[in-house]
Amino acid sequence: MTTKPKKIALVCICLNQPYWEFVRPMIASAREFFLSSHNVDYFLWSDMPEENDMGATVIPTEPIEWPMPTLLRYNLFLQQEQKLKEYDYIFYCDADMRFVSTVGDEILGDGLTAAQHPMYALRKQYIPPYEPNQMSTAYIKRAGTIMFENGSPRLEPVYAAGGFQGGKTEDFIKAMKVMKQRIDEDLANDYIAIWNDESHWNRYLLDNPPAVVLSPSYVYPDSLIKSYYEKLWGRNFLPRIITITKKFTLSKEGGQAVNQTIQNL
Repeated sequence: MTTKPKKIALVCICLNQPYWEFVRPMIASAREFFLSSHNVDYFLWSDMPEENDMGATVIPTEPIEWPMPTLLRYNLFLQQEQKLKEYDYIFYCDADMRFVSTVGDEILGDGLTAAQHPMYALRKQYIPPYEPNQMSTAYIKRAGTIMFENGSPRLEPVYAAGGFQGGKTEDFIKAMKVMKQRIDEDLANDYIAIWNDESHWNRYLLDNPPAVVLSPSYVYPDSLIKSYYEKLWGRNFLPRIITITKKFTLSKEGGQAVNQTIQNL
């Protein structure tokens, strides 16, 4: 049975010159691999020069010091709330990511879509970095799913990455409004959650479980050191969206591994 193509908004922030080089390849790769059977429009909040050959709607945005570009993402997106309401689904992707394999209808659910953080997926020994400050609106004591191992219950941690997220428009806009309010409240108390907006995303998901939980394929690690991650996970995942190694944060070896993995897909 064929279904009518959905209207999809892919939103992205690209502030401060070190990130400018990443966003054009990200959008180009999305055009090739992201929901190709649907109607996708791209929205970019950026301080890049006005030239725009990416086919995206660019919302000029003043640069601001890290971590504010990511922490205040929901404030920015909600400025275009009425426009975004025209879409069936809204998804966010970090500017410094790259689509390298098909991302299809598996991400479309009846609610929110979250992606497992690769560092904390499938490994019970790794406790996710939930917000520890009880005074923060993002505070989580500890969260997860009760699993049974050899007849004994244990808590399977659940931790979502911030780099790729979204869902049905109504649900994601509701989530953004709540997270914006909570982030604003923390800032009013002169506090920023331990992992910025990602901490608030996880707090929201604790109370509002996502309809779709994606594997680390959708936030594939920067380093792509296969021997490390495959051992960590106990298996491998097909990279679908990768986080790009940045020369100002990661190693030369990590960048070489990224290129090699892309070539082998």
